[in-house]
Amino acid sequence: MGEKAITKSRKNVSPFKNWSKVAPQIICATSASWAVLCTGLVRGWSSSAIAQLRERKNGTLYLEKEEAAWITSLPPLCAIFGSLLIAFPMELYGRRMTLATISLLYVLGFYLMGLSYYLNSVSVLFVGRLITGLISGASVPTSQIYVSECSSPRVRGALGSFTSTFMSFGIVIAYVIGAVVEWQIMCFVIGSLPIVLGVAMLLMPETPSWLISHNRGPQAKDALQYLRGKYTNIESEFQRISNNANSQLPKPSYAKILTNGHLMKPLIISMALMLFQQLSGINAIVFYSASVFQDAGCSLNNFLSSIIIAVVAMVFTMISVLLVDRFGRRKLLMISGVCMAVSLTGLGVFVYLKTASEDLSVVDETNLAEPSVLSELGWLPLLFLISFIIAYSMGFCTVPQLIMGELFPLEYRNRLGTISASFSLGCTFIVVRTFPEMAAIMGLGGVYGLYAACCLIAVVFVAFFLPETKGKTLEEISQFFVRPTITSSDGIRNETANDPQLLLKPSTNNNTHSV
Repeated sequence: MGEKAITKSRKNVSPFKNWSKVAPQIICATSASWAVLCTGLVRGWSSSAIAQLRERKNGTLYLEKEEAAWITSLPPLCAIFGSLLIAFPMELYGRRMTLATISLLYVLGFYLMGLSYYLNSVSVLFVGRLITGLISGASVPTSQIYVSECSSPRVRGALGSFTSTFMSFGIVIAYVIGAVVEWQIMCFVIGSLPIVLGVAMLLMPETPSWLISHNRGPQAKDALQYLRGKYTNIESEFQRISNNANSQLPKPSYAKILTNGHLMKPLIISMALMLFQQLSGINAIVFYSASVFQDAGCSLNNFLSSIIIAVVAMVFTMISVLLVDRFGRRKLLMISGVCMAVSLTGLGVFVYLKTASEDLSVVDETNLAEPSVLSELGWLPLLFLISFIIAYSMGFCTVPQLIMGELFPLEYRNRLGTISASFSLGCTFIVVRTFPEMAAIMGLGGVYGLYAACCLIAVVFVAFFLPETKGKTLEEISQFFVRPTITSSDGIRNETANDPQLLLKPSTNNNTHSV
């Protein structure tokens, strides 16, 4: 009875209760997540800039339709390669210095885009866009791994969700700035924001895991002490991290990773979550949100509708930060998936009925009642779209990236994280590019129905295959996928791999780890 009461009380305690111990971790997570905010700036730039670049004006750049399409889609393509290439500097120079260097390349890319206006050069615009695309792909895995390795188990879920929140925040900033200034001025304004990332990361510590793996024990201990608080006893945690780092194998090639069963299992789980995240249709729906508002008969203009969607996503992503460590990853994902499926089904049914009634009115001009009824319900698509964004922001927006930073063993975290991130970016590009063709073949209602079915499949996958990582240390999570012949340092046989339910229970050692 007493143990149950203690467990229940822990669930009701805010992860940020011990502020003096948590504050350094929040500062580090905020600093690293600024890199993902810059990724949001890259994504949000095209919303207003492309519209301006498509207008013929004297003395400014003008993009043809095909050029505008490539400028828009270039970052997701380049990001695939950026996420793969960043594994090597992350391992050689550390997470901290990699993030600091990323900031300089963001500034370079955005400033080149702004200079293209004064040089009247589309080529310079493409080069700048290419650079920002590459670096946006490098930002997500680097920042997510940095945050995960700096966070203690109790707050890792909340802090790991910072990256998704900052992504939404960056998109909002780009939308708002683009509404009040010319596109070339916007490039210089948002291009100056990555400077904050560079300065902040120079003031932050390197992750203890990386320092220990590079035989820099004293610095690792100082970094861990800073992260957990000045008066926190870190000896047991430091010893655990050291033991885990000392058990590392020689760095394998990608080919060996892909043929290793206990590495492929967490990789497949992470990639599956990334796939379902994109098969929800989030990027396609947000990208074409203006047309959905138009179908709803909404009086808002396209630009304002985009801002509404971005603000809703940002607010509810921030709320998810408070929920992920309270309810766990699995529960949030399953609730998110079911709610997304319901919203998409409602949206699909409405669009299907509206299209069918319009086709019927063309055949029978006397049949005017149904279209008028549907026009009075024009607020329904807006309601369904906003409810979809809320459901997505509360689960599938944040948790897949968080899981990516948790499942992989330390010695393989760089490479496995970049593989998963690049796969996600590839899925993003494919979903966005195929949306118009699918809509032409299946109709918008059919496409939304397909996305809804994918959300339900995602719920089934999470229920059967995703282990709960709430409250577990990164070392405990890593052991779940290791063969059961491993023995711990004190000679006790590790049975975690044989009993998945052990991972589904909160760690009983949380009281020995600093918050």
